[in-house]
Amino acid sequence: MKLACIAAFALACTMAAGCRTTAGTSVVMNHQTGGSVIYEGNTRLHNNMSVTAVTYDKVPNGLNRVNIQLTSLIQRDQYLQYRIAWFNSEGMEIDSDSRVYRPLTLHGLDSVTVTGVANNPAAVTSRLRVREVRSLHR
Repeated sequence: MKLACIAAFALACTMAAGCRTTAGTSVVMNHQTGGSVIYEGNTRLHNNMSVTAVTYDKVPNGLNRVNIQLTSLIQRDQYLQYRIAWFNSEGMEIDSDSRVYRPLTLHGLDSVTVTGVANNPAAVTSRLRVREVRSLHR
């Protein structure tokens, strides 16, 4: 019941005029071509942080690994969560239930690198999702 109320509130909020988005920043990486595409879904995150480097390699067991450097563009600390999702060659997410958001504090004007290892050899692309835990403007 509580979950249904929360879902209804979230739907109502997104439909209401002036409701701020809670979507985060997504970075899509293709490990076969080495390309990456950045999608910005939150204006505040877009203005407060940037993706400054993306590197790919393989771990000893042959699974893909991605390293993504995030850089703060502001002087305050940012309290975020991130998640790296992996996709097969058909674009289907692999084992989405096992991937949880992890806490991330991005200190003012600092950089941090987040790393993710694929959980399946069929994973050929990944997507980093970043979202705010709490607003900077209290």
